[in-house]
Amino acid sequence: MIINPSAHTMTSPGNSFRRRSVARRKFGLSIPGGKVLWLGIAKIMGIASVFLFVASFLLNGSLARVTEEINVIAGTHSELLNTNVLLRAEKAMLFSPQTVGTLAEEQLAIHIPASGQYKKF
Repeated sequence: MIINPSAHTMTSPGNSFRRRSVARRKFGLSIPGGKVLWLGIAKIMGIASVFLFVASFLLNGSLARVTEEINVIAGTHSELLNTNVLLRAEKAMLFSPQTVGTLAEEQLAIHIPASGQYKKF
């Protein structure tokens, strides 16, 4: 208790504004690690979030380009598969005995002897 000698009154040191603000400051500093640590962590997290946003934006753009390239390559692949099937069918037709005999007669004048003909060497 504080005694004021001039007025002969007694005042109690009750809850003054100063005590409340000091108490609030002490309560605010009760964060584990302190305010400086959490400000540093907040700055790092802010920078990391900006970096991740930019990386996400760039990756989405490159993902669209890669998807477009894959679609083009898939179309080319299906065209090549169809061409491959057609060329195999043409090769099978050209190597058939009837086609070889016909081409030999027309282009090389080679004829297969009939059953009544004699073979001379």
